[in-house]
Amino acid sequence: MSGGGAGREGQDWRWRLAAAGDAFAMRVLAAALAADGRHDEAIAWWQKSAAAGDETALHELSDHLGAVELERQLRQLAESGDVVAMGNLAKRLQIGGSGKRLSEAIEWLSRASSAGAPLGWELVAALDRAGRSSEAEEQLRQLADGGDVKAMRGLAGRLQDGGVGERLSEAIEWLSRASSAGAPLRWELVAALDRAERSAEAEEQLRQLADSGDVKAVAELVGRAAADTRQEVSRKELLRLARERGMRHVRRVAEALAHLGRRGEAIQWWEGADTLDARVASSLAARLTKRLGRAAHWARDEGVEWQLHEMAVAGDVEAMRVLAGYLARTGRQSGAVEWWTRAGAADDVLEWGERAHYALGSRSVASAGWGDAETLSVTDDEDEETAPITPVTSRFLVAQMPSHAALSGPVSLIVRVPTSASSLDNEVSAPLRGFEPSGEGTLLTVIVQAPAGLDPQGPLEQTIMVAPSGDPAPARFSFLARGEGLHRVRVTAWAGGTFLTEIGLEVSVESDGPYEVGSPSAAAVGEIRANPGEVTLLVDRVGGQYTFRLLSDRCIYGAVLAQALTANPEAATERAFAMLQRLAAGRGDYSGGHARRWMKETGVGLWIEMVPDLIKEQFWQLRDHITAFSIATEHDVIPWELLYPVAPGRDEGFMVEQFPVLRNSLGRPRSPALPIGEPHYVVSSRVPVNGSNEIESISRILGSGKIVNTLDDILSVIDAGTTGPLHFTCHNTFDTGGGGSSIALEGGPFVPALLNSAVARRALEGSSPLVFINACRAAGVVPQYTQMLGWAQQFMGAGAGAFVGTLWAVRSDSAQRFAEAFYASLSAGEPLGVAVHQARCHAGHDAADPTWLAYTVYGNPAAVVPTYI
Repeated sequence: MSGGGAGREGQDWRWRLAAAGDAFAMRVLAAALAADGRHDEAIAWWQKSAAAGDETALHELSDHLGAVELERQLRQLAESGDVVAMGNLAKRLQIGGSGKRLSEAIEWLSRASSAGAPLGWELVAALDRAGRSSEAEEQLRQLADGGDVKAMRGLAGRLQDGGVGERLSEAIEWLSRASSAGAPLRWELVAALDRAERSAEAEEQLRQLADSGDVKAVAELVGRAAADTRQEVSRKELLRLARERGMRHVRRVAEALAHLGRRGEAIQWWEGADTLDARVASSLAARLTKRLGRAAHWARDEGVEWQLHEMAVAGDVEAMRVLAGYLARTGRQSGAVEWWTRAGAADDVLEWGERAHYALGSRSVASAGWGDAETLSVTDDEDEETAPITPVTSRFLVAQMPSHAALSGPVSLIVRVPTSASSLDNEVSAPLRGFEPSGEGTLLTVIVQAPAGLDPQGPLEQTIMVAPSGDPAPARFSFLARGEGLHRVRVTAWAGGTFLTEIGLEVSVESDGPYEVGSPSAAAVGEIRANPGEVTLLVDRVGGQYTFRLLSDRCIYGAVLAQALTANPEAATERAFAMLQRLAAGRGDYSGGHARRWMKETGVGLWIEMVPDLIKEQFWQLRDHITAFSIATEHDVIPWELLYPVAPGRDEGFMVEQFPVLRNSLGRPRSPALPIGEPHYVVSSRVPVNGSNEIESISRILGSGKIVNTLDDILSVIDAGTTGPLHFTCHNTFDTGGGGSSIALEGGPFVPALLNSAVARRALEGSSPLVFINACRAAGVVPQYTQMLGWAQQFMGAGAGAFVGTLWAVRSDSAQRFAEAFYASLSAGEPLGVAVHQARCHAGHDAADPTWLAYTVYGNPAAVVPTYI
């Protein structure tokens, strides 16, 4: 066979993987063969890919072959019993099809489903499209009988649509079965029961929701009872309720009323409870307000308000309640409701089941009506608009600590996840958009990293249970200031092993210095959800020692301090890089299997010397459950991608061989999407040997794009912030003496420092492009003023969605194979982590070539190229 763009059989990765049955490789090979004019071979490989389940191959083959011929071949395969072909043929027949073509599609889907293919939902959609709703409903019933919860819900929805009598009863039965199977459908079941006028059963479902912690259910039950006027509560009754059921009962009813939007009545209940609570009445916070008198309305006193606020944010529950009463009497009901709610969340025990029982009784509820003359002092605001009760759709991550503190004095850090901005004028917050905790709540882990000058007085890790609505209790971290100077503190938030966001704060410690509270710092967090199976190794370096911590959705372990370094790790790293560079160039001291053995022993040495024994044990406990491994560091120089874990009886290869390994760029949320817009190909003044071939090959996957070869052009592309992928095919020089990376372009060298303005403006945040610098040592870093500086740090800081670079010099042909496989996998819909892992496998066939180990990738392993319809 001739070489051409498709390469040579047996030598090119596409041929090898296609022959091994890889559907994706078959499709990529078919496209390359077609480009070479080898149409018969291309058609054969497209057909094999389609038969193996690659739907994209169908579209490519259709474009190349023509729809009629494609359908003929698919029908031939389907008639021979190929269920995959049956499904593919049905999809083709439905494209713009109706009448006989749609009927034939339904027939093939029915045959494939009967043969065991998971095409039941496709069959339902086709039947609906053909107007055969009764058959679609029957198909849904079969799926539901098989335990498909989605089908149960869909069937129940159809039965309720205009249904009464037996159909409504059947809908209720399916909703009940789906709820029992764990589906969050109790509210739909309540609505169906109400529609069927089965109110007692509806209230029982509401009680079960309330017992599980659903505050909306508690409020709904309170509202239903109030609407029935089952019980009127006077001040005398309030006293009785407080004596018999406790103060928590009164406050829980107030909170439920607030969630119903009846703020005026809720405030009356809260104020009544605080009046009867000796702890509140005798507190220091209450004494601060005595000078304001006993009037129903107070004039604002900024001194009192500031002191109450400082006590409240430090966790003083009584101060929270006094501050709430102060805000209510100064006309700020929203702020009052927020602080009373926070006080309830900060109580030592919050028993939702007890809350529902006490607030509702067995079949009755305490209604918030003050029908007699003994009303409380705050006027009910009946004219205010009531808000519907909905789950919280935005969150705030807020951290606050003093800006100045005295040496040897206490320093408190308060971390909160509120649902709304604070009511105080000097509070600053930012929304956490996309935050949707599960019905039972989501655990958010907060980890604080502090310098040696701040001595922690408690754990530096706390978990916050965030419910779908309401504010969780704040977390407090306590320190003693042991050293003078400016101390930087980092607060990171995690869902399992998945990084969410980071906040940085500073405190200036001086001898006899003042204690001044700083403004809160806030950071945006996306959806708080762990990537299943993702494990993060959090690495920190303080002075001459490293600390390690493993985080996962199964367990979050404590920090482990490594042994003090006996030498400069940078020197050992440079020696290893020098040998790896010689091996890549074919000039090393070893070849073949010996070269591979040297790489392995280097990785094992890194594992033995750098990773503490306790971290090793934790890794092996999690090993079989890991789907992706992220390394979160301060951009140090250690080549963590070389790690080779070993233990007695355990040798699974390099860590990057076992699962996707990526780096985590702390300080900003990770992008879940990598848009593939118009690519830009950056070419240096001195083009690599195979530079033109690499761009031509990648262009077939990403599109032709634009060539950039001048300094002015690359800076303009970055400043515009609208680019698609940025792929550099170039030579990158790296000066370990302090100069760092440099790419020679027309007009002058392109260096990381030229991106400082883009970092400050977050210029690339809008497009979140993938940046791939396929050049020697593109991921190298050098010390800057306060941090390590390199291409990865600058591009990620500017808002890139992901960054791919190399830790040492690489072999040109291997680098091209890595890039081709990486882009092909990513374009085919694979997540970033999987694409990187597959690319390493494709490029790692030469035992003496370490190029496949050289790549380091920053980004979210679950990020994918979005599909647009």
